[in-house]
Amino acid sequence: MKRRQFSALILLSILTLPCHVSRAADADEVLRKAELSRGAIMGTEQGVQWTVNVDSTENGEAQSAKLSVTAEGGKIFAEILEPLDAQGRKYIVDGDDMWFFRPGLSRPVSVSKRQRLSGDAAIGDVASTNFLDGYDIAGVEHKDHEGVLHNVYTLTAASRSSTYGKIIYWVSSKGGLGSKAEYYAPSGKLLRIATMSYGNQVTLSGESVPFISEMKIEDITGSHRVTTLHFTDVQIGDYPDSLFDPENLKG
Repeated sequence: MKRRQFSALILLSILTLPCHVSRAADADEVLRKAELSRGAIMGTEQGVQWTVNVDSTENGEAQSAKLSVTAEGGKIFAEILEPLDAQGRKYIVDGDDMWFFRPGLSRPVSVSKRQRLSGDAAIGDVASTNFLDGYDIAGVEHKDHEGVLHNVYTLTAASRSSTYGKIIYWVSSKGGLGSKAEYYAPSGKLLRIATMSYGNQVTLSGESVPFISEMKIEDITGSHRVTTLHFTDVQIGDYPDSLFDPENLKG
């Protein structure tokens, strides 16, 4: 298998990581707890820092990247560690706003939401640890998945700016963890399927809880791309506001 470095668009795409409280999760305690174990730390002043290793295959070719990511209060700071030719690239995400800096630039560059969601960067919305923001609960069913009973949420776009028309989110009834998500276009066409694993443990409010360790994303629209995100070195903490200031990206 031929191995090549991650493209700039895909590197950009995986930065939409743990963010803010979603409309849907805010309205449902089961969803809120499920999102907590996927990195959406809500109701505290704490944030999360971790290493994200990304492996992607498409049409027999492999790509890889490694980033250090910190998120708190709805803001994200990320720095590329690998590949070597991308080292030193830094990003800050704050809602719909994103800034990018790399060695050689005189100042950070603003990246529009449209640029972030174009082409390969559309996968960024899938890779988001808290991907429910911008969606409302349209219904809940109870179904079996791999021998486990799940609460199956139908989440519909709350506005035209939402990337997907609908998300079907499977949360295990017993463990309360999100196990699968299906992403649909506004037309109703299924675009991607993501599955999650929880091999990490963190302490939140004095309690040890399972935490996401892997997210596998399959694009079924014809590209045959499979992307796997591995989350390691998870640290819960309080991070300075200066880390998320675009003016400090150059430093």
